[in-house]
Parts: sequence; C-alpha cells; structure tokens
Amino acid sequence: METYLEMTKPFILIVFFIFYCAVFFWAYRRKNRERLEEHKNIPFLED
Repeated sequence: METYLEMTKPFILIVFFIFYCAVFFWAYRRKNRERLEEHKNIPFLED
C-alpha cells in the first residue's frame, strides 16, 4: 500500500509545473514586455 507521501508526489509535480508555466506566460505577456525591457538595464546604470 502506498503511503500518503508517495501519493502526493505526482500531484505536487503537476502543481509546480502549472505554477512554472503560469509564471512563464505572465512574464512574457506583451503588457509586461515594456517593463521588462526597462528593467533589464538596471545593473548597468551608474549611481
């Protein structure tokens, strides 16, 4: 008989995969593209 932990592993994998995909699509939406373009040069700005 499977333990409770062994039964939750596939479920947790699916949850993390969906979360990863959601973050990926959120970050690459057209609406966020302008903001990300502005932020990509922050490390190179002088103080």
